[in-house]
Amino acid sequence: MVLGFGLLAVSAVMLIAGAEVFTENAAAAARGLGITVFGAAFLLAGAEPEEMITAVIASGRHRPGLAAGDAIGANLTMLTLVLGLAALARPLPFGGRVRGYALWSALAGGLAALAVAGGIIGRWQGGLLVAAYLAGVALLWWREREPPVIGEAAEIGEKDSRSRPAAAGLALALGGVALMAAGGWLAVGGAERVVQGLRLTDSAVGLTLLALATTAELFALAWAAMRRGVTEIAVAGVAGSVAYNATASLGVAALVRPLAAWGILAPAIAAAALPLALLALTRGGRLNRLTGAVLVIGYGAWVTAVLAR
Repeated sequence: MVLGFGLLAVSAVMLIAGAEVFTENAAAAARGLGITVFGAAFLLAGAEPEEMITAVIASGRHRPGLAAGDAIGANLTMLTLVLGLAALARPLPFGGRVRGYALWSALAGGLAALAVAGGIIGRWQGGLLVAAYLAGVALLWWREREPPVIGEAAEIGEKDSRSRPAAAGLALALGGVALMAAGGWLAVGGAERVVQGLRLTDSAVGLTLLALATTAELFALAWAAMRRGVTEIAVAGVAGSVAYNATASLGVAALVRPLAAWGILAPAIAAAALPLALLALTRGGRLNRLTGAVLVIGYGAWVTAVLAR
């Protein structure tokens, strides 16, 4: 138990440091890739290697409830707790470009829900989910090639362009992502040790505690982005992560070993519907503090219900 809390403390430092490095270099990374800052955040920060690794290991160890629960639970955590807390700190942009990627996140969540619906996610379904993610990356690359920096990211982009070469910025941004991934991995190890003595099902642990641990870097990224006034990066990171988990993380885990996903369908449907609900609730292209409070309260109620059953 003490070791678990120690790992969580170390991981928190790594996650915050990685988020800071990524946020500082997002604009230079975008120039290096030839895409917008939003696109770079969606693609780089949205990639969740620690989620995929965790799901693959759980699947390989015959713990399908952990694998599927973590992928779906992480999405619910990000769409409620991460966005909710960020919106409480500062209203988030939710119009124009953001809306398109929110729709893609909802579509990816819908594909995951369809895969979960039968109770077993087979290898062929896992392959289709991975293919869907790759198609989404190709579409993003085509859509975000070389347009001007937009929105709140413009100011940071101008400052960064005068101070850091694009290649160096890209390397540092990737280093920030790697540091976040390492921190997320430690967070998982710490969380597993903390919850070892609790009598919970694999799916309950995956949906709640493990999902909270593996999304820790998104909290750090959102905080860093909010402090620097580039809130689009926070939203892009969440949208990209949701799409990644619903397709790549779940798909690769099913390719390793078919997943029994009983009891995950309702959360999977909720994760697919939430981006659409947020689009409907936003007014004036912003996710306001009231909606943020509702999301945080909703997350607390959901976790309580899952752990109590």
